[in-house]
Amino acid sequence: MSPQELANLMQGSATDAVHYAQDEHQLQLDNSIDSLHQVDTLLSSLHQREQQQRHSAELVFTLCNIIGAYVGQLFIANVGGHWQLNQADSDAPFVYVQFQDKEFPFASVCYHKITRDNSISLYDYVKQAMANAMQ
Repeated sequence: MSPQELANLMQGSATDAVHYAQDEHQLQLDNSIDSLHQVDTLLSSLHQREQQQRHSAELVFTLCNIIGAYVGQLFIANVGGHWQLNQADSDAPFVYVQFQDKEFPFASVCYHKITRDNSISLYDYVKQAMANAMQ
């Protein structure tokens, strides 16, 4: 996949996240940093559902990737960077934002919040990632 194809895919996935948040959770994601509070609300809801009845692995994977794409697009718009695809493990490829020598795996953070630790804040993670990127 070319860098432009990956960038286009992630932009489309971010748009999917906006529609999903609105349609399924009645949350407005407006491409602002403050909208990450809404992302935390959405992920907390998914975490609660996951505790009651496990989602399919495919659904969790898809949701983490589209929400991670939304978060990554916000990061790129505010700080810079570009999407990278890591295929070192062909069974578990993942996408992350590369900025200078730093990697930010936003979909992985979403996954951990949904499946393991609801105390994780995407808002706090992104604010820290932005601060780290500027060092």
